[in-house]
Amino acid sequence: MKKTVAMVLAASMAVSLAACGGSSSSSTTAAAAESTTAAAAETTAAASEGKEADSSAAASSAETDWPKNNITIIVPFNAGGDTDFHARNLADYLGKILGVNVVVSNVAGANGSTGMYQVMDAEPDGYTCLFFHDSMLTNKIVGVAQDSYENLDPVAATIVDNSYVMAVNSKSEYKTMDDIVNAAKANPGKILYASSVGGYSYFLGRQLEESQGIDFNIVDAGGGTDRNAALLAQKIDTNVNPYGVMKSYFDSGDFTALCNIAEERNPLFPDVPTAKEQGYDWTAERHYFLSFPKGTDQAIIDKMQDAIEQVCSNEEFIKKTEDAYCVTPKFMGRDELLKTLDEETKMFEENKDLIQN
Repeated sequence: MKKTVAMVLAASMAVSLAACGGSSSSSTTAAAAESTTAAAAETTAAASEGKEADSSAAASSAETDWPKNNITIIVPFNAGGDTDFHARNLADYLGKILGVNVVVSNVAGANGSTGMYQVMDAEPDGYTCLFFHDSMLTNKIVGVAQDSYENLDPVAATIVDNSYVMAVNSKSEYKTMDDIVNAAKANPGKILYASSVGGYSYFLGRQLEESQGIDFNIVDAGGGTDRNAALLAQKIDTNVNPYGVMKSYFDSGDFTALCNIAEERNPLFPDVPTAKEQGYDWTAERHYFLSFPKGTDQAIIDKMQDAIEQVCSNEEFIKKTEDAYCVTPKFMGRDELLKTLDEETKMFEENKDLIQN
């Protein structure tokens, strides 16, 4: 049914695969205990004198001294998109809090998996991290990647994006949700729905198809910038993305938002009705979160989490995010984030037929 997507998926999978003793007497025990105590005392003394310590002292040093060097945030997409903006905005404020330069490096490929694997392979020293979103989960389910967040140390989310909208070119004959759904029912496979293979927008399109008994022609039209260009040129019929990704086109009048795929209207673009208001049980949230390589010291994770929480409460940071992408930052700590990712993974697994077909 999704021939175009299937072809690109096969290519993406090929890229991904290419990337990708004994007991002691009581006297011996006592002696060992004495030796251990002496060693511990010696280590403490050495640390206080500024000498090199063993691995346990190194962990303690990380707790107090990290970061000493610049931190690199890998964004697994090209520069200029929403993920890139959110990472760079975060990096600016993290640098001020942590006292080092926090730089962003774009490593695109395989719908984000290339950059993800670069971070997975990095030293877990707190100086390389990943800024990604829920597409990490769907990538694994469709086979674009073999790994996901369980092979990283997620730290915190900065944004819970509920600004997804379904948009059409303003010259389109489709003016409402009913228009495009009824057209898809009457002409199966005719409506060109743009997506990124394995991405969240693909899952949302399949959700709508399944709930309404319709059949779009889901095509892989690249990232958000590419899909905007295709919609502007009327090479596709509809595009689903966060509102901010298409904001300039809404402002210019080139695009029309048919619905906000959320529980409630977004106060940053209140004139766009929700899909639910129009009778469609269709909602979406995407989490943007930062992760370290697996095995990063807990002290480093905690310090970064605290810094991210401070950034998310910064009024200037909030305003920049809202002005640029019409979404309000929302801090989600490590424990809640891991629980959420577990729940989302379960949901995607239960609906993997929608993603894979």
